[in-house]
Amino acid sequence: MSTYTPHRVVILCRISDARDEDTTGVDDQEKHCRGLADRLGWKVWKVVVENDVSAYKRRKIQLPDGTYGLRTVRPGLRDAIAWLSTGEADALIAYDLDRAVRDPRDLEDLIDAVELRKPRPPVESVTGSLRLANDADITMARVMVAVANKASRDTARRVANARLRKATNGEYSGGIRPFGFLKDGVTVEPAEAAEIVKATEALLAGASLRSVVRSINAAGVKTSRGKEWNTVELRDMLRRARNAGLAVYKGEVVGQASWPAIVPEESWRAVVALLNDPARRTSPGNRARWLGSGLYICGGCGETVICSRSGPATRPYYRCRPPRGGAQRPGNHVTRTAELLDEHVEELIIERLSRPDAADLSLQDQGEDVAPLHVEAVTLRARLDELATLHADGEIDARQLSTGSIRLRNQLKDIENRITAASQGNVFAGVVGTEDTRATWKRQDLGRKRAILDALMTVTIMPARHGRGPDGSYFDPASVRIEPKR
Repeated sequence: MSTYTPHRVVILCRISDARDEDTTGVDDQEKHCRGLADRLGWKVWKVVVENDVSAYKRRKIQLPDGTYGLRTVRPGLRDAIAWLSTGEADALIAYDLDRAVRDPRDLEDLIDAVELRKPRPPVESVTGSLRLANDADITMARVMVAVANKASRDTARRVANARLRKATNGEYSGGIRPFGFLKDGVTVEPAEAAEIVKATEALLAGASLRSVVRSINAAGVKTSRGKEWNTVELRDMLRRARNAGLAVYKGEVVGQASWPAIVPEESWRAVVALLNDPARRTSPGNRARWLGSGLYICGGCGETVICSRSGPATRPYYRCRPPRGGAQRPGNHVTRTAELLDEHVEELIIERLSRPDAADLSLQDQGEDVAPLHVEAVTLRARLDELATLHADGEIDARQLSTGSIRLRNQLKDIENRITAASQGNVFAGVVGTEDTRATWKRQDLGRKRAILDALMTVTIMPARHGRGPDGSYFDPASVRIEPKR
């Protein structure tokens, strides 16, 4: 035991698996550590809490010299070691050795921080398993951390093997209840499943991720943790392969799952491709705020227009995009009041969607028949499993396994791409064939409206007469050229 009484003691509390932000484990550790400090007469300076932090799992990170290495990510422990090294803290208390360190490199850094200071800052634990007062203590700590590290490796390997076995068999491997399913992870929860279908269809029909988040939160639907949705949570949920009834291991689909699909595989693949598209704009500054921005065409120069309030105008209006470099584009450029033009275009869209043949619009969006593609994909995955079995039994060598796997995976990737392309989204789904087309149209978000506009027609703004028209309005519908696309 140290011969002096520390007055700036750091308490280190850690738990590796805190479900739903449960801090009971670390709170209990802190209570016991404070009790030890009181018995020793030490004064607590700081309490470092690492909630839901592993002392064993390592990640690839960039090191200070620019190279990369595998390290445990423990900001709290790093702070404690730094305070001991500089003398800002003069002692450390943890509940036990396992709560403090499980990685030999972390232990060595802690030992260095202790041995470099004079007098030597004491390190103690409630259970007595962590002490660094002398060479014997340090040797024992090294042995115990090595044993604990091996135990963690053994556990990780057993868990990984169990998860692979369950995934291959299409079984649920446990964890936090997945949205859309009951706690067993297999039984579909109808109300939540309906939200998954609704969100998937909305995105594929042209709605923005933010608008879908707003819609699901407005409906009062919570995540499986009982929280409101945000774009990250919703994106991750919609990209889950389990929504399509597929089992996954380490991010790779390994086969059909034991639970039913909530959305067709082609729809899931299409929404994953959409959300993973690096060109997808998510910055609020780049988001279109008007129906025709980037879609309407100037009849004078042939370029698309934008909507703005710049200049002396007090009302928003459509105008040509400003040329780069200040050079004026040739042609008779046009401008048009945004509200009046959008109202006119929306009326034309509603009229088209209200026609008896509007249902045919959905049929025109149907792609390749995916049923045979699914059969072929299942066959290819089975052949990959057969190759792995042959290699395990010594029937083929590693080179043959690699060659065969590459060919089969390339074929499977091609099939999956065709499945994705077959369902890039029907922009008219849920809009045509309703009792009140106008009301249905008004309920759509701007992204969906723009997608429908782009699919239905090309709008060109032509030069207009000056002054009021016969009806007293400055807007002349004849100055807008509409070219139907279907």
